[in-house]
Amino acid sequence: MSMNEPYRSETNYILRLFVAGDERNSYLAKINLKHICDNYLNGRHQLEVIDVLENVEAAVRNHVLVTPMLVLVAPRPEVTIIGNLSNTQRVLDALRLNG
Repeated sequence: MSMNEPYRSETNYILRLFVAGDERNSYLAKINLKHICDNYLNGRHQLEVIDVLENVEAAVRNHVLVTPMLVLVAPRPEVTIIGNLSNTQRVLDALRLNG
């Protein structure tokens, strides 16, 4: 594998993205996460997008204090990333996708 190729493993990922409606940062987080999933997790992920404006109970249950917020549910350990996910390298590092 060359330094420019994305790291790929066989691990399946479960991701939960908390957003606040169509607020700008929530919209950007969805777009940025789609790019990451398509390029680094294609076919190896489950993504649940939860709008906290429509599902307050899920926000409380998952201790969501700010949106957008991405939670890596699996593989363990659980990781939480806050923000619009625009720094792809940092998101990949947090998700342990850089080999």
